[in-house]
Amino acid sequence: CDVSALEAAPPTTHVILDAIFGFSFQAAVRAPFDAVLDRIQASGKPIVSVDIPSGWDVERGPDVDGHTVIRPEVLVSLTAPKEGARGFRGRHFLGRRFVPRSLARKYELNLPEYPGVQQIVELPPVQKEQSAGAKYP
Repeated sequence: CDVSALEAAPPTTHVILDAIFGFSFQAAVRAPFDAVLDRIQASGKPIVSVDIPSGWDVERGPDVDGHTVIRPEVLVSLTAPKEGARGFRGRHFLGRRFVPRSLARKYELNLPEYPGVQQIVELPPVQKEQSAGAKYP
């Protein structure tokens, strides 16, 4: 698979939207996607990831046995933040306010309130001293 088109795109691109893999992706990133992720990460452009950054393990986060991962400046989680995003240090937004309160309580999701009719809310920054076992956010 030819990924050379990625070489021409960054000069005319202001931001990169990372939505390559879904949250259920668990295998090691293989060719040609490893080269794609490397080029995206090396582009120097701001990266916005959807749900979980590409290459991250949904439960463990970016420490995926030395494999290529995206390290975005912004993360837009859908429905609920994923466990693997617990230590994410950039701007983190949560979209979709459609989780019934009973379901949020059952799974202890600890979701924020959405003001008015907003469909997205920015989550507070993660504190450096926050432990891995603490409630999100």
